[in-house]
Amino acid sequence: MRRLLLLLAAVIVLLSSCATSVEISYMRPGDVDMGAYRNIALASTVPFKGLKRPSRYVRAADGQAARHSLVVSSYDTSITKEAADLSTRLFLSDLEDTGFFQITGPSVTDRLISLSRMGYSIEDEVERLGIDAFVIPRIVSMDIDEYISSEVYYITDYSKTDDEGRPLRIRDWHYYLTQSVSLVWSYTVIDADTMTVYVTKNFSDKIEETFDIDRFGFFAPDPMEMVSAMLDSFTRIAALQLAPSRVRTTIELVGNDPKLKSVEDAYKLVDDGYLVQARDLFLSAWQEQGHVPSACNAAILMAVTGDIDGAISLLDEADRMSGSTDVDRLLSSLTRIRSLSEEALSQMDGTSSPGAAPSSAGDVFTLVMGA
Repeated sequence: MRRLLLLLAAVIVLLSSCATSVEISYMRPGDVDMGAYRNIALASTVPFKGLKRPSRYVRAADGQAARHSLVVSSYDTSITKEAADLSTRLFLSDLEDTGFFQITGPSVTDRLISLSRMGYSIEDEVERLGIDAFVIPRIVSMDIDEYISSEVYYITDYSKTDDEGRPLRIRDWHYYLTQSVSLVWSYTVIDADTMTVYVTKNFSDKIEETFDIDRFGFFAPDPMEMVSAMLDSFTRIAALQLAPSRVRTTIELVGNDPKLKSVEDAYKLVDDGYLVQARDLFLSAWQEQGHVPSACNAAILMAVTGDIDGAISLLDEADRMSGSTDVDRLLSSLTRIRSLSEEALSQMDGTSSPGAAPSSAGDVFTLVMGA
């Protein structure tokens, strides 16, 4: 019985020590300021042209593998076009999902770029379509490596013995296929008015996997699965770079120390989702008793319920009066959140200024896409 009571007491202490937390939702600006480029023309992805044609059979890394393993390579150079087509679909979908851009699709964009590269003027068409910028994705490089290796191992056969009567050890081999894919992908934004490069971003990754194989041969796995995983990651991150997005951050309420009995119910109200009522209780505790943790918690709940200016104003007052590190730390966090939200809003309103685009020598599309 005594052990049970001690256990229950420990559980109660554990539960009471769990911090109450809330989520603050705010807008994060794009890493690339596209406020002046809301109407974009997305080109088809430029494929990589330098991939080496694989041998019919995957190469062997050692003599044993060469003697006993015949694995047929499952890709050819057409994988570069397949990867480029997938990149275009993924990037278009991710950009559409942001809700930030008006997008002229690849079919129209490719035609305009083709005309420009042949020396025709596209200014009137660009103006008619209202295009602010061209966005050109590109697979800069792709490398695929695959090989067969072997490893010896021994099995003890207790049903058979050697000349000295010991269980017979039988030698056998394990065979492995190692497949690695490395990829470099980029996108370039071109100012449609000045026809100069505004920004280029590069992404790179490598995936390597090893498989057990049979010595009598089979088809190697399709490396396109690894290519697809990397492209999916690249395009999603790129879309987040180019457009503001809503994010959430979790903030823990400050503990009731020094302890004030009148705000104990406020923590319970937060746990139950009654944020406005809890905010008012914390605010009263600060205003009437100068309880610093309550000032912090009231400010947090103000921010959660949409009044971040009021939250910062309250913390400024508490900081002047208390000099608390909790207040100072929270004030810094909320000030940064407000700054990010304002920057995101300016991008969404188109009031931000991306600055002058760097100049580009010669035909900008040839410069970006290659000959």
